This record gives sequence, C-alpha cells and structure tokens, in this order.
Amino acid sequence: MMVSKDSDTIHIWPAHGDSIQKLTVGANLFSDHPAFVQSIPDFLKGKHFQFASKDSVKRVIPVTEGKLYIITPPNDHKESRVDELLIRGLEKQDETLIVESDGIDSKWEIFTYTIQYERFRLKNILLEGWAIPLFLYEDLPSMEEPGYLIRNPKEKYSPSNRLWQGCPSIEIAGDHMWTAWFSGGTREPDHGNYGIIARSKDKGENWTDPFLIIEHANPKVRIMDPQLWTDPKGRLWVMWVQNTGPKGFDGIWGTWAVFTENPEDPEPIFSNPRRLCHGLTRNKPTVLSSGEWLLPSYNWINFQSTMYISSNEGQEWQFLGGPFNEPVQNFYEHMCVELKDGNIWMLQRHIHQSMSSDHGITWTSLDPLNPFTSANARLYIGRLQSGNLLLIFNDDKEKKRNNMTAYLSPDEGKTWSYRLVLDEREEVSYPEAVQDVDGSIYVCYDRSRGGEKEILMSVFREEDVMAGRFISTGSKHKVMISKAH
Repeated sequence: MMVSKDSDTIHIWPAHGDSIQKLTVGANLFSDHPAFVQSIPDFLKGKHFQFASKDSVKRVIPVTEGKLYIITPPNDHKESRVDELLIRGLEKQDETLIVESDGIDSKWEIFTYTIQYERFRLKNILLEGWAIPLFLYEDLPSMEEPGYLIRNPKEKYSPSNRLWQGCPSIEIAGDHMWTAWFSGGTREPDHGNYGIIARSKDKGENWTDPFLIIEHANPKVRIMDPQLWTDPKGRLWVMWVQNTGPKGFDGIWGTWAVFTENPEDPEPIFSNPRRLCHGLTRNKPTVLSSGEWLLPSYNWINFQSTMYISSNEGQEWQFLGGPFNEPVQNFYEHMCVELKDGNIWMLQRHIHQSMSSDHGITWTSLDPLNPFTSANARLYIGRLQSGNLLLIFNDDKEKKRNNMTAYLSPDEGKTWSYRLVLDEREEVSYPEAVQDVDGSIYVCYDRSRGGEKEILMSVFREEDVMAGRFISTGSKHKVMISKAH
C-alpha cells in the first residue's frame, strides 16, 4: 500500500498493541460505548482512528510531519474536550462530523494540530477520553520501495564532495576488506543521505572509496547506517536502513539487505534488495550455537531493543522480543553475544546490559554494566577466536566521545582485566570490529563527523590488549580509511 496523496495529514504507526480502524459511516468510535459516525466531511474521509475505551488515554506517535485531526463532542456534551483543546492552542474547523451517541445525533467539533520536526524528532501527543485523533495509517515509501547499489559512482559521491561522514562498519571476506558508512546532505539526518561502501584488496593499506553507493530513487527516502556482515557460508551481506522524511526520522525505520556469494570478484554480483524487518539494525547479527541467526533491530516507537531470529540462514526473519528502554526516543544500538552457559547477553548504548535465559524470548531489565561509564554512543561486543570476549567503547568518566578503548575478558564478562586505548582524542565514536583468520583484530570508527570527517582503523592482537600497548608485529592505530575534504 502506497502513501496517500493527502500529504498534509500525519501518518502514525501503532504502539503497544493499539487497534487501528478506518473512519467510515457506521463506525463505532469506542470499544466500550456506542458512538456511531453518521456523516463525514470530505477532508476526513479515508482517515483512521485508535479504537479504544472512552476513558483511555490515547498516545499518538506520528511518523511524518503534517496535520493531526482531533474530533470531540460539542461543548454542551458532558464529555466534551473543546475547552481543553482550545487552551492547548488547537485550531477549530468550520465543518463538523455527525455522531450518534446514546440515541442522540450531535455535531462533533473538528480541530487540527500541526506536527513538525524538532531537530529530528516528532513529539508524541496525548489525548484523553472523548478527544479522538484522526490520521493516516498506511505504508510509507521507505517500507515499499528498496534502495539500490550504484557501481562506478560518479564524482559527486567522492570524499571531496562530502560535508560530513560517519557511523562505519567493517568486514573481511576472503582476502578483501570492506568498510561502509553514510554521508550525503549537510548532516545526519538530512535530505540526500546515502550509504558508502569502500573496498580494500590489501587488508586496509589502500581503499577504493567509494566502491559502491547505496541510494534511493524517491527523494522522500533516505539511506542510513549501512551494516556489513560475513555469514557462516562466506556470503557478504550489505544491510542498510531506509527512512521517510528529509530532515527527521519516521520512527518505523526498516532494515533492507543484499548479499553476494563472490565478494572477492572485481564486480561482485549482489542479490535483489529485500526488507528484513522493522527498526534499525546498527550492529552485526549473532550466530547462535543452535545455528540460528539473531538480528538486532531497535524499535524507536516502542522504545524496545528488539531482536529478530532466522532459522533458515536469513531467508526469513521472525520477531523474537527484546527488553524495553525508558520511554525516551533514543538510539539503542544493541548487540548480543551468546555465553558459554547458553544465556544471551545484550549490551547497548549508555553501556547498559540485559540477559535472556530462554533463547531471546524474555529479557531482564536494562541495567548499567558496572563499574564502566560510557558516552551516549554505540559500542561493540563480540567473541574472539580464543573464546575471550572483546568490548570496545568510549571509556570516559565524563561520558564524552573520547578514549576509544578495547577491553578483554577471559571469564565471560565477569572481569575485564586487560585494556588498550585505541584513540584518546575527542569525538571518536561508533567502533566495530572483525577478526581475521590470522588472529588480527581490525576496528573501524569515526572521528569528528562534521569537522575532521574521518573514518579510521586500528589493528591489533589479543597480546596488545593484554600488554596495554601496541607491541605485536603489524599492530597500528589511527590509520586513515577515508577523510572528506
């Protein structure tokens, strides 16, 4: 289903089991009281409403800018919310809607409220009782239309034409190394955001930047946060997030992906893009001992660090569950590792943790990972070939994005005795790691997205972390992958 041409009306997406119904003649507006629609002005036809109790508090979660319509009984009705809506600054319309309630027809008043982005967020609206919001509930173009890969990108995508860049991912496929991040427009988020994929044939000594570009044909849709992953079959996955809204987030997001079985070929052949799930995937999947794959994809609307699972090597993904966060819109960017006792351990932004003992169905509450403090930024957690756990984050008591640090745990995260500072400078963030077959660990991260505009890399081994400094042959840090001019 495509987006309605009524672009002035906001779209919403249901939260916490909301029941959504279409506004039609004969529709009952409440689940527990008769209030039947008798006539509808033309400009309200095709709208939807939350079907709930007459006493409920309705939380409207917009995913686009535009007008929210609110209907309520006239002032002479004991349940009228007219005065309250006027105090809140809503604009009353001239036309009315006829509703039969308790055997009496009455002219319900219609109000409008304009919802706009504040920075990149759309505020939730609370309405009580007999104030009923009307909106559009249809799929957005970001949910229906896939982005595409551009081979041999033109000059406009070169580093010299990027005003900012950040949020990198890194992967190894055979003898080739791949990195991905996003740019476009003047900032994140912005009209014109697109994904960048770079490739190196010599393990990061030289890069083709860009090797591929991920873009969308619809100017209303932005490409964000490309994510790389090599699956157990050796296929290289390129995932990305699509979002509707030139300057803000629609809240639904959506993770799309392609993969190639020949990542070392000069011109790899990729599968057709397909949508994997709702939400935003910002970390690598986890392969469980059962052979199933876990995909982290956070839910902006329900404030949930959600997980999806695939039992058929990524052909299909089913919603699994995940812990709920505090009710604030944030980026959770969770990542999981399976512990040797079978529990699944989740870590995420703010260095909070949750645990599942039933294969990811239920989760403990999200609590700080003591005694660590970290910036409000993405982290990395993963298991190394030795069986030790590797944790990378901004280890800073003032919670600033500096001191990018790698920690090593030999005892399933109970203690973190070994520590290596990868980059002590300010504005370094979003680490991701991959380990090569020879044991070398490659970490990418960004630095000063709109200032220095750098994508960087560190290379080290476990003995470097244990020593607290770069001592192994071939170890290095602050290596430039890409710098926008």
